Parts: sequence; structure tokens; C-alpha cells
Amino acid sequence: MTNYKYGINLIRVSNTTAWSSLVPDVIKEFNMPMQNPTKKYPGVITVGPSWNITDPGGPVFTTSRLFESLEEVEEYNHATMNQNKERIELVNSIHERCLSFTFRLSKILINAEYKGSGKPGVLSRNIFKTRVGKIDEVIRFLTSYVESLPSDASIPQVSEVTYGSIGVVSLITPYENNIEAELGYEKSRSSWESPEIQKASESIESMVRSVSRILDTNL
Repeated sequence: MTNYKYGINLIRVSNTTAWSSLVPDVIKEFNMPMQNPTKKYPGVITVGPSWNITDPGGPVFTTSRLFESLEEVEEYNHATMNQNKERIELVNSIHERCLSFTFRLSKILINAEYKGSGKPGVLSRNIFKTRVGKIDEVIRFLTSYVESLPSDASIPQVSEVTYGSIGVVSLITPYENNIEAELGYEKSRSSWESPEIQKASESIESMVRSVSRILDTNL
């Protein structure tokens, strides 16, 4: 298993009327080569409901790329600013059908490992906004939670946003389908009254959960 250290998320909030036309285009963009056609940037692209319930837009398309070092992050950023004409035109066309797009850089604290029987089909994202000065407590709690999982359970990715909304920690778990994602949620939900979770909740300002369909991946 590759030990990724950083991740970049490109989060696009689509228009409510044109979002379905985006699906083939974002998949095409995801698989198009950058400057160096032999260089592959591992990642995944998903579509799902907005993470913000007050957001007026349509479904959210999230392109996530994973990196082993900051040097790779810098190389990727440079490549995105020096794209060929075809890719630039495609990206511009995509953004014309979106209400907004946001970049977020995250430091990966725990790498995900999928252990399901079938191919992963969805990602369950839990986004925690921590209280000021409490992010380390939340990270310790999530690390302890992951370490306590059964040996046959999929390991979620734990990461801290370092560029964008500071004080945000995410727990992202791959599942085979939506049913498995909901069963996983129900299992974790049953322990919310435990002293450990009650204590951790004091360090959390808010939490948002979203399940997104995997459109494509090269991981």
C-alpha cells in the first residue's frame, strides 16, 4: 500500500439544471494527461450531494489526487497551470456549468485501505469542523477509532485540511455500495453515547456526512 502524504481536492458545485451533462466531461478530464503524458497522478472522482445543506447548487463533483511528497504537489500544481489547449477548453466548459469550484490541500494522517469483497463504489465522507485549539484532540480520537476497527474492516482515510478551511478534519471510508455505507453509519451511530465520543464531541463545532458515487479511479 502506497504511503500517501498529501491530497488535493477540487470541489465543484454544479448548476442544478446542467449537472448531468458534466458526468462524461469530468471523467474525460480526470483521465486526460497533463504536461507529461507518462506521469500519472493517482486519485478518484466522485459525485454526490452538497456538503453544505444551505448551498443552492446541484450535485458536487470532487476530484481527489494523492501525493507522496510536497514536491509532487508542486509538480502537479505547475502542470495544471500549463495545460494543453484541449484540456484548457474542456476545463473552461466544465466550470461554465458550475456555480463554484474550490481547491483544498490536505495532509494525510492515515491512508485508506479498502477490504470489501467487491469493487468500491462509494465514498462516505465525514467532515469535522473543530473548535479553536481542539484539532489535535479530534485527530487523536479519530486515530484511536481507526486503530480499534476489526481487522477485516476497511480503513478510512484521516486527513487535515491545511489550505482552505483551517481546523477541518475528514474521515473518508470506501464502501462497495450505498447499502454498505449506511450499515457502516448505523454501526458507528450505535456507539455515539459512549464516554469517548461524548468527550470528543466537546471539541467538534459541526459535522457533515455525505455519501458520493465513485465515477472513476486509478488507485
